[in-house]
This record gives sequence, structure tokens and C-alpha cells, in this order.
Amino acid sequence: MNKVVIAVAVTIFILAVSAGYFVFQQWASNRISIDGVVLNIDLATTPAEQQQGLSGRDSMAPDHGMLFIFQSEDYWSFWMFEMKFPLDMIWFNSGRQAVFFERNLPPCGPTVCQVFTPPGKAMYVLEVNAGFIAAHQISLGDKFNFLIFASPMA
Repeated sequence: MNKVVIAVAVTIFILAVSAGYFVFQQWASNRISIDGVVLNIDLATTPAEQQQGLSGRDSMAPDHGMLFIFQSEDYWSFWMFEMKFPLDMIWFNSGRQAVFFERNLPPCGPTVCQVFTPPGKAMYVLEVNAGFIAAHQISLGDKFNFLIFASPMA
């Protein structure tokens, strides 16, 4: 009888831990901190995700951003193709330090779509709502930190 009770208790414990982990994974989002500001971030790690970016979205919450993670440092160029709202973009090196940024980039016009390329190599690019850099006084050299990060590329 004791073996049955123990087996049932162990099974219930395993199910509870598994359910708790599933709920945590659904609740937890990727988060970074830059200059004391916490952002929930969507990740763009594959070429398809990076090409899509934030294109086609109507807006983004003020405490959100999209972090592009590349396999190596390079001169990663961006444009505002099919964007519906303006953005600030921050390029970071492999040490996660800001090396370049562009502010208040408007969506592409009907005939012109400017390309933005940093003067130095970067490994990460963060897209945030326009005005973020000014509002939070982000400077070159500021570093971001991963707070919660569920990607295997961490």
C-alpha cells in the first residue's frame, strides 16, 4: 500500500512540476535591460524573422522592442519597408555596447526607402518605438543585459 501511495505522490509531483514549467514558459517573455529600462522583446534570430522584423504591425507597446541577433559582427543594414509606425534603432557590438543609433525613422515613402547602415560592425540591433532613445537618454557605449532569455542563442 505504501508503494502505491508513494508512486501516486511522485506522479502528482512530476505532473505539477511539468505544468508549472509550461505555465512559466508561456508567461515569461524575453526581457532585456538597457540603462535601467526593462523591455519585453521579440527576437529575430533567423533570416526569415530578420527579414520580416516589425513590418506589417500597426504598433508596439511602449515597453516592448525587437532584438535582432546575428551570428557575427558585421555592417547590418536596415530599412523601414512596410512599417506603419516610426522607430528608433540601436546597434550593439558583441559586448552588447551601443555603437550606433538612428532616431525617429519614418516608414518608407511610396517611392523612397532609405537604408540605414552603421559605421562600425554590430552583432545586435534593437528596434524600439520612436522617442525611446531621447526619453531614456541612451548614449553610445550604454550596454544592455539579458534578464530573461529563452533562446538557445544566448
